[in-house]
Amino acid sequence: MKRRKVIETQTKTDKKMRPFYTIYFNARMCNMRISVNDIPVLSMAVDGQCSSRYPFNNLLLESGLANIKYEALPLKREMHLREGAYLNCKVELYDMDSTHYQPISIMAHYETPSQEESKMPYIVHEDSFQVDVPYELTGWKQSIRLYRFKDQLRPMVIRKYHSIIAMMRNFSFSQYEDAFREREDIISECFFLSEEEKRNRMKEVEDAIMNCSEIAPLLSTDKLEFAADGRLVRLIKGDGESALRIRNAETGEETMIELWLHMKQGSTTLTII
Repeated sequence: MKRRKVIETQTKTDKKMRPFYTIYFNARMCNMRISVNDIPVLSMAVDGQCSSRYPFNNLLLESGLANIKYEALPLKREMHLREGAYLNCKVELYDMDSTHYQPISIMAHYETPSQEESKMPYIVHEDSFQVDVPYELTGWKQSIRLYRFKDQLRPMVIRKYHSIIAMMRNFSFSQYEDAFREREDIISECFFLSEEEKRNRMKEVEDAIMNCSEIAPLLSTDKLEFAADGRLVRLIKGDGESALRIRNAETGEETMIELWLHMKQGSTTLTII
């Protein structure tokens, strides 16, 4: 499940620290998009002002140079950014084992320039930053580029989503856990989760499914979104968020189930990652 909340972590100089990378953002009156290594991290229409931090270790599969893109786009049905549109973003590195609440370092900082002289249609800024993590994962790095399937891909993706929805409706949670295992293993490794924390993550999703009043239907207007140079694909709705979501009529909450699909070398089947 996707959460938007402030993550406060800790600082330490020990070489064996558990690094925790977050994006801090402060956005005003724009459609904000942030991507890391060509994978969307955040997409949010901000008709007002919003600021928070968002963790993204799960997109950092190994140490090395990572790329980040910040975008400030016009709000829906508008052709230009508003005069007061603003975006301030930076990557922050924390140590999960520290007792302090300050980042060890700040990287890839960007703040939009003044727009007083002329209206801008959009703003895009790309940067890179150094990653140092104590793991190395294959993830989607060797997955097949899905562009090759052309018009055949959408029916393949729809079938996969329908199979996941069927598991949810039938409360087939053992099958559901198997389907999400690769994704959960990556998240567990990247965020240094214990086995208990890993189990609790899945239980939280399963409880939400058990208590939901509706699984949002897939629509013909749902779009394919590609990432990681065509190695990943998912369905999104008009708001740019995951098309797989559940609703609770009693609380009025809508929960988005985050996932990407990929195809491993030598396979003809899409799987969740």
